[in-house]
Amino acid sequence: MVKSRFSSDYIFPLLSVFVVSFVLSLFLLQLIGGVIFFLWLFEKWDEKKKTLDILTFTIFIFGSVRLLSIFFSAFPSESYEALYKEALFYVAFVFMCFYLKTLDKKTLLILVLIFIIGATTMSIVGITRFVFGNVDRAQGFSSSYTVFSSYLMAALGLALFFPRGIQNNKSLFYWSIIILILFIGILSSLGRTNILISVLLIITAVVLKRINWKQVLLLTALFAGLSTLYFYSSEKQMESKVENRIENFTQLSDRDIIWKGAKEIFFEKPIIGFGPRTFERIFPFWDQFADKKIGGWHNDFLQIYFESGLLGLFSFVGLLIVSLIVSIKQIRNKKIDADLRGLSTSILVTLIALILSAITAGFITSVVLSIVFVFLISILSRIELDKIKTVN
Repeated sequence: MVKSRFSSDYIFPLLSVFVVSFVLSLFLLQLIGGVIFFLWLFEKWDEKKKTLDILTFTIFIFGSVRLLSIFFSAFPSESYEALYKEALFYVAFVFMCFYLKTLDKKTLLILVLIFIIGATTMSIVGITRFVFGNVDRAQGFSSSYTVFSSYLMAALGLALFFPRGIQNNKSLFYWSIIILILFIGILSSLGRTNILISVLLIITAVVLKRINWKQVLLLTALFAGLSTLYFYSSEKQMESKVENRIENFTQLSDRDIIWKGAKEIFFEKPIIGFGPRTFERIFPFWDQFADKKIGGWHNDFLQIYFESGLLGLFSFVGLLIVSLIVSIKQIRNKKIDADLRGLSTSILVTLIALILSAITAGFITSVVLSIVFVFLISILSRIELDKIKTVN
């Protein structure tokens, strides 16, 4: 275990607030992140060195390439914004990677559970705002519906595969409620890709017997009851929004124009890209968009390629592959504690879900979702420490 200068009585509450503030308040997220990073600065260097691993290395490579693409940007004024807007991603990885390694297994599992419960609470908030017509789609207080949906999807993946040990009827009921609330929150955000991925997550959990038949029946009954209540009591305006999304399920939301523009400029800056946050300056068919508020490529792989070139794309894909491989190796390593292997399984499933969502949206350049990604891979890094300990 890594030893901190500071008591866990201070560190754990700070981490807990940090992991529940993702879509609650961006200001709170940045404030708590800054406080924890400030504490990290005073930790012993010998202890910091213990946190270095392959995940740290791949994050460093990716960050270095992003920094290069900022300095060599074709539009420096736009790209320099990334220096502070993406800073929290790297800062968070530094302190999360360190402080999660100061936690024992039980405390680590509690922290993940706090994240899940926090997401469930925010799902209720988003659903309530949507039902009462405060927003067109369910969302939190500091994020768009797309970010909100992906955040809940990550929590759903963790909840479905979270190591629960032997369950009684009460715990089965509680977990069923959590899963249902998260799923309804995703449905209410009306994000078609994330809804589809979430359905696949639930089916996978059923097939792999992470949800037993009692939970399946309970979830089906609860969902049927709530659906009936919705159709009998929902406002016509809200109902029309849902029906419109269903009727236009195959609509591309200007993505066909995005791909057309990508083909047009694909080979113009292949090595280091145009620089971060330059989409509006480089896109060639802006006048063809129905939605003039589009601010990115709606695809993480295209986004990273056009912003940071092949160097950025390779480092990003490398980071994803390394994360998946680390998780798979942990799951297959019988010497690692069973609960930690179960936790690694939940991380693997959630990472795959985020990667799939990155094809039509993105997470790595989102302030909120990139920190969720950091949280996930920091947990993997913490489990790696346990793996090293069992080898020694």
